[in-house]
Amino acid sequence: MRWFGSNPDFEEWLYLEANPDVEDALLRGEFLSAREHWLKHGRKEGRIASLAQLKGPFPPEWNEIEYLRLNPDVYAAVRKGEWESGYRHWKAHGAAEDRPGGLNPFRQTPPAEAFRNYPAGCNYYGFHLQDIGLGAAARSCFEIISKVLGNAVAIPLPWDTEDWEKEPFRPNPEKAPYGLNLLHVNPDALPQFLYHHGVDSLRGRVNIGYWAWELHAGYAFWGRLTRLMHEIWVPSRYVAKAVETISEAPVAVVPHVVDQLPARADLSREDWGWPPQAFVFLYVFDVASTIQRKNPVGLLRAFHAAFYDRPDVLLVLKYNHAQRDAAGIAAMERLAAGLPNVRLISDALPLERLCSLYQLCDCYVSPHRSEGFGLTIAAAMYYGKPVIATGFSGNMDFTDASNAFLIDYTLAAVAEDAGEYRKNFVWAAPHTSHLSRLLHEVIEHPEEARTRAARGQETVRRCLSRAAVEAVIRRQLAPFLPADC
Repeated sequence: MRWFGSNPDFEEWLYLEANPDVEDALLRGEFLSAREHWLKHGRKEGRIASLAQLKGPFPPEWNEIEYLRLNPDVYAAVRKGEWESGYRHWKAHGAAEDRPGGLNPFRQTPPAEAFRNYPAGCNYYGFHLQDIGLGAAARSCFEIISKVLGNAVAIPLPWDTEDWEKEPFRPNPEKAPYGLNLLHVNPDALPQFLYHHGVDSLRGRVNIGYWAWELHAGYAFWGRLTRLMHEIWVPSRYVAKAVETISEAPVAVVPHVVDQLPARADLSREDWGWPPQAFVFLYVFDVASTIQRKNPVGLLRAFHAAFYDRPDVLLVLKYNHAQRDAAGIAAMERLAAGLPNVRLISDALPLERLCSLYQLCDCYVSPHRSEGFGLTIAAAMYYGKPVIATGFSGNMDFTDASNAFLIDYTLAAVAEDAGEYRKNFVWAAPHTSHLSRLLHEVIEHPEEARTRAARGQETVRRCLSRAAVEAVIRRQLAPFLPADC
C-alpha cells in the first residue's frame, strides 16, 4: 500500500525514498509533510516526486530510486537533464565505476523454490528467553507455529544492544534448517539482526516479519527493510495502518494470544501487603517501553485528584527495567511518595506471581499514550477485571465502550525524542480529569463495572484464544506452504 498515491504528480513514499535530506528535515520538525517541502522547494528544484518522472523502461532487478539516492551527483545530473535516467548512467559508467545501488542485491525466493531447497518448517527468530512483552508474544506464537507446521525451531535473540555486541550471533545452518523464517523482531532492531546474521540467512527462504509499533506511522527508511519480507505480520489494525504507510510487502493482522494464563492465584492480598477490604487499581508497565509512552505519571495525578485522602482505595504500580530510565522513575517515585495509598513493585516477577496481581486487583488501568497491542490490558480482561484504558491505538481491536471504560484523549505531537519515538510524531494525550472521573465511576457503579468486565472477558477469550489465533495463522501461512504441509 502506498501513501498519498492518488496524486500522479506527487507520491510521498517515493519522494522520501529519493530525498533522504527531506526525511531528516521532517524529523527535525522543519516541515509538516514531505508534500509541503515539495511545494515550497522540491518542485522548482526538479526533485523526483512521482513514478511518471522516471524515464524507463528498467529491467526488473533495477532500483532506479536507490541508485539516484546513493549517487547524488547522478541524481543532480538527471534533474538537469544531462542523463535521461540513473539506469542509463549506470550502463555507460556506473557499472565500471562500481557505483553503489541500482541492482537489487536481494531476490525474494518463490515459496515453491524455498521448500524445494529446505524442509517444510519454521525458523522462529525472537526474544524467546526475555521477560518482556515481545518475549511473551514470541513464545505463544511459536507454540502455534509448531502445532501448525509440525517442524519449528526457536532461535533466541538478545534484547539489549550490549548483548548483541558481546555475543557472536552468526549464521548457523544447522540451527535454522527450514524453508520459512519468521523474524519476530521490530524494525528498529532488524538492522542489528542483519548485521549479526547476515542477509544470507534470509536468501532462498520465505521470510515473514512480525512487527509491533506504537506511533501512527512508520519511519520511511523502514520501507527498504520490507523488501526482504514476503509479508509483514502485525498484532493490531493500528499497527497495520502505520506499517502500510511505508511497506512494500503485504501487511496482515495476526493478534497476540491471551489464553491459558494461570487459573488461580496462589498469593493473597496479605502476601502483597494490601488492605483486605481496599478497592485496588493496578497498572503494569515496562520502563524499557519508555515511561513517557506508558504515562504512569498521568495516572498518579488522576489518582491523587480522585482519592488522595481515601485509605480504602489503593493504587499499585508494577514495573520492571527501572534502570532503563533512572531519572523518569525517580520523578515518578517522588510523586508517589506523597500518596500513602500508592504501592510500587519494581521486582521482576515470574508469570504466576505477576498474574496474581491481575487476579487480586479490582480494576486495571492503562493510561497509555499509545500501544501496539496492549497485552496487559488483554490479560486483565481475560481474568474478568474491569478495565480503564485510553481509547486509542492497538487495544481498540478488543476494547470498546461496551466492555471497557475508555479514557478521552487529544492527539498530540511527541514533545521530544523518547527512545525510538521521534519528536513531532503523534500519540494520545489522555485527559487526566476524565481518568479521575472514571476511577470514581468504577467504584460507584459496581454493577456496570461487572457488566463491562464480563463482556471484556468474553471478547478476549473468544478473539484472542489459541484456537482463534491459530486459525488466523493457518490462513496467512497457506499461500506460502507446499500443498502437503
